[in-house]
Amino acid sequence: MGKTTSIEYLNDLENAAQAEEDTGDDQWAGTDMDALVAGAEPPAKRKDGTVITSPRQIRRLTPKQLAFVAAKIQGKGNADAYREAYPDDKSSDRVISANAYKLTKHPVISQMLEDAWGETVEALTEDVAATKRYVLRQLLALSKGAKQEGSRLKALELMGKAVGVFTPQTETAVAAPSADQLKRELSGHLKLLTKSV
Repeated sequence: MGKTTSIEYLNDLENAAQAEEDTGDDQWAGTDMDALVAGAEPPAKRKDGTVITSPRQIRRLTPKQLAFVAAKIQGKGNADAYREAYPDDKSSDRVISANAYKLTKHPVISQMLEDAWGETVEALTEDVAATKRYVLRQLLALSKGAKQEGSRLKALELMGKAVGVFTPQTETAVAAPSADQLKRELSGHLKLLTKSV
């Protein structure tokens, strides 16, 4: 028998009590009710000891929170997305970063971001050119926004490797001209000189 939730547990107990009252005898003794009661987890309780009877309601996101999510999905960093969503907030960079971090930990926002990024990753794996653009954009953003010099350098190095900056240039072997070829070129130049004189 699977575990039941606290709400189901309370409902089943209430139904059993109601049925016992209706019949006047203990008709549930030795039936599935005993197994249900024995296998169910006790209901969750608050710190003060009272039973939690309904799950906590999650509030809807505000338009500014939705704007933050949209900016994050576009690939912006936490602080940039926060500034775009809350343009009137003139707090310090430290406060903005802290507020943006708190927003990313909001259960609804984090789920929305996970879902959106999951779809993005699936779409990117199907299109190689889009994947390259995405990777280069992320590396560029990291190279600009990284706080540590080592992270910036690594991002730039990976970008350089991606575009072929660090691949050694293959020198094409230029064959030395043969003596006959040099004579022909020299005679051609001499003819041009004699005509112009």
